[in-house]
Amino acid sequence: MVLILSINEISTLRNGADILLRQFFSLFGDLGIYVLSIFSILIFVIVLLVQKKKWNVTVIKSKYLILMLFEGFLWGVILYFFMLFSQNLFMFPTGKDLISQIILSIGAGLYEEFIFRVVVILLFTYLIKVIFLWDESLCLIISMFISAIVFSYFHFIGPYGDPISLSVFIYRFFGGIFLGVLYLSRGFGITAYAHIIYNFIIIFSLTVST
Repeated sequence: MVLILSINEISTLRNGADILLRQFFSLFGDLGIYVLSIFSILIFVIVLLVQKKKWNVTVIKSKYLILMLFEGFLWGVILYFFMLFSQNLFMFPTGKDLISQIILSIGAGLYEEFIFRVVVILLFTYLIKVIFLWDESLCLIISMFISAIVFSYFHFIGPYGDPISLSVFIYRFFGGIFLGVLYLSRGFGITAYAHIIYNFIIIFSLTVST
C-alpha cells in the first residue's frame, strides 16, 4: 500500500517505529527502500521455514481472527476515550490525503506495536532478569514502563519529530502504558488492532470536524 503513494510522499512518512527503520536503511543510500523490501521478504521466508514443521498440526480458525478484530476494535474505542483526557493527539500520522493517512495508521499500528511492545519489552525483560535475577512478572512490568518511555520519546526524534513538550510526552507515555498492559494481557494481534482502530477514529473524527 505504501508503494502506491508517490516517491515524494514516501520520503515524508514518519512514525515512531519509522524513525528507527529509516535511520538504519538510510545507511544503504538510494537502495534503502529495496533493501527494506528484500529484508522483509527474507524475514517472511525465515518465518515460513521455522513454522514448516508445524504446518500439519496447525489449524487457522477464521472465527478466532474475526473475534480478535472485534476485540481489537473495542479496545481501540476504549483507548480513544482514555486518551481524550489530554488535549494533544497521541499518534496522528503525517499525510496529505485520507488514503495515505489510513495506510500510515495501519503501518503505525503494526510496526510501532512490534518494535515498542514486542521487541523492547522482550529485550528489557531478558536484560533485567539476567542482571538482577528478579521475578519474570516484575521484569515484565518494569519493561512495560520502559517501553512506554521509549515509545513516547521516539516521537520527538529527527527532523520530522514533534517539538519537545513534557505534556505531550506524558500523554503518549500513558498511551504506551495502556497499550503495554493490553499487549501483556491480550497479545500482539489485539494490541495492533486496537492501535490501528484508534488511529482510524482520530483520522475520521478530524475529517468530519474539518
